[in-house]
Amino acid sequence: MKIAFVPGAADLTLKVDPAMAEPYKLSFDGVLPEVRPVIDEVVVDFPRSFHIGDRRHGGQIVLNAATPWAVEVQGRTARVDADLRELWLAGLDLQGGVEHVHVDLPEPHGRVPVRVAGGAADLTFRRPAGVPVRLAVAGGSTRLTVGGQHFATAPPKYVFTDPGLEESEDRYDILIAGGTDALTLV
Repeated sequence: MKIAFVPGAADLTLKVDPAMAEPYKLSFDGVLPEVRPVIDEVVVDFPRSFHIGDRRHGGQIVLNAATPWAVEVQGRTARVDADLRELWLAGLDLQGGVEHVHVDLPEPHGRVPVRVAGGAADLTFRRPAGVPVRLAVAGGSTRLTVGGQHFATAPPKYVFTDPGLEESEDRYDILIAGGTDALTLV
């Protein structure tokens, strides 16, 4: 399944419920998006008046843990907290830059792509202990913390690879196609 947010996502909490019977549950504060379930996909379409800075669009999304999910945001992502530790994550695609986004990643099943198109400010990925990752940042980075190392600045085209990544079938490949400020990978 895939859940897609258009034209972006702001002030959201994503959670996982392993005991839930439905594929997903959504609850929103203020202005409600249009929710369009289609075969193998759920589109959460915020109204044309949607603005990332407008806090009337907050809400909570709960996904069923029994279903593999791909999460996609087709626009900017701001103030999102995603606890996906119990999810089977097929992929994460944030297409319009991110700001104040924190993601707890689950155990990967195979090679799991994570893509952030655009820049990132205050972005944190927390992965399970021992899970290998490859992180590539196309633009320059400031305040980068990765693999237990802290960098005030990192050059463009920075790549971090955990030892043993190539031998591991279950791993994360994270690409940030822009610069970053306050990127943390733990």
